Amino acid sequence: MSFQQRFIVSCIIGLITGLVCSWYQQAFANGGAGDITMPLCMGEALWRGENPYIVCRGFQSDGVTSNTLNPVTTAIITLPLLPLPRPAAAGVFLGLSAAILAWALTRSGEAWRLLTFLAFPFWAAVQTVQWAPLLLAVYFWPALLALTLAKPHVGAAVALNVPWRRWPVIVTVLLGLLSLFWMLAWPLAMLGGIGAPGDYCPPVLSLPGALLLLAALRWRAREARLLLILALAPQRAFYDQLLVFGVVRTRRELLVLIFFSWMCYLVWFLTSLPGIPWFIWLIYLPALVIVLRQDRLCSTTDTPLTSGADPDPPRQDS
Repeated sequence: MSFQQRFIVSCIIGLITGLVCSWYQQAFANGGAGDITMPLCMGEALWRGENPYIVCRGFQSDGVTSNTLNPVTTAIITLPLLPLPRPAAAGVFLGLSAAILAWALTRSGEAWRLLTFLAFPFWAAVQTVQWAPLLLAVYFWPALLALTLAKPHVGAAVALNVPWRRWPVIVTVLLGLLSLFWMLAWPLAMLGGIGAPGDYCPPVLSLPGALLLLAALRWRAREARLLLILALAPQRAFYDQLLVFGVVRTRRELLVLIFFSWMCYLVWFLTSLPGIPWFIWLIYLPALVIVLRQDRLCSTTDTPLTSGADPDPPRQDS
């Protein structure tokens, strides 16, 4: 795809996603902003010079979990959205996230990766206004490294699997320092306010999640490392699993994972058994099979973290 084609496609995908997200929040979420409602609440508190971990305590950011408090970094990143009505803020956030993801997915010239937008976890992220699309974009566009600070518990899986170039690292450090400058004690305040819902745990701790440790057999491959670290990261269904789609190397593997992601939703919807981690059975385990079936040689995108090489070098631009 040419530069112009990628730009147009990214804008179209971003516009459609933003409109759908904003409409959904207005029509079915009481005019809220989904998961970014919490960082927006925290941003307003910070702007007024108040403690966001007191002002927003007990606030249900996802409608399910109380006291799900975010890092101050999320509030800083979403500050430009504060003047907007909540549904509009959600639409702008997800629209930009989708456009950035589309641009990142096509950097290597593999237009088939745009099929990722058909995966159920992406639409779960649109419905609940999640960070997963931006984090997946970082995996394919390491210059956006600083965005992993928005959701560090799953962002670490991405941050540890992209090359750490000078300027992205500098921006990441500056964002972290800015958050500490704004509120020095926020890490301790956040840890003191986080809830502990039972379904928010690392996949490896739920049966048959221990099987995901087999990804270590291919630890030299970037895709296997991503899957292994994600298996150790606390997460919830079904939006966080969008990051699993970073393990695919071919169109066929992507289509297989997309199919199983929708099967995951269908089985969960029909059985109404939320206690069973269907995303492990029908997203993580198929991804494990994909990783183990990939050739034993390191992938062409496998480079040391500090090498400075782009893990997915663009053919058209940088």
